[in-house]
Amino acid sequence: MTSGLPSESYPSKRDAWLVVVIWGAALVDFGVSAWLLLALAGPTLWIVPILLVAGVFSLHVLYTTGYTFDGDVLRVRASLFRWSVPLAEIDAVEPTTNPLSSPACSLDRLLIRYGEKRIMISPEDKAGFLHTLSTRAPQLERHGDGARRRSVAPA
Repeated sequence: MTSGLPSESYPSKRDAWLVVVIWGAALVDFGVSAWLLLALAGPTLWIVPILLVAGVFSLHVLYTTGYTFDGDVLRVRASLFRWSVPLAEIDAVEPTTNPLSSPACSLDRLLIRYGEKRIMISPEDKAGFLHTLSTRAPQLERHGDGARRRSVAPA
C-alpha cells in the first residue's frame, strides 16, 4: 500500500494547435456575446450567457486537465470531470495517438487499461509520470514508453 507517499501531480501536455483552436473558439464566443450586448439584440440576448459559459468552460478544461497520484489512486481531472483509477487495477499503459475524446490536451497520449476500463491521458512529463506510476504500482514493469503487468513465473 502506498498511502504514506505524498501526492504527485502532472499537468496535461497541451498541443499548440489545440490551444489555438480552444482560444479561438473562446474568443469567438466572447466576441459574439459582446456584439449581441452592444447591439442590444433583444430576442437573441438569451444566448449571451450560454456563449460566455461555453468560452469559460473550454478554457477551464484546457488549463485544469491534470493527473495526480494520491495514495494508491491516480486521480484524473479535466475541469468539472473527475476519474479515479486504482493503481492496483492497472494492467497496462501504452503510448497512443488516438484522437477520441479523453481527459488529455494532446494527441501524445498514454492509454491506461484497468479492469474492464480504459482512459487516455497526456502528461506533460511522460517519463516522470511513468516512473512515478511504476514506483507506486509494483505490479507494473516498464517497457519503453509504457508499462504492463508483470507476468507471473510458473512454479
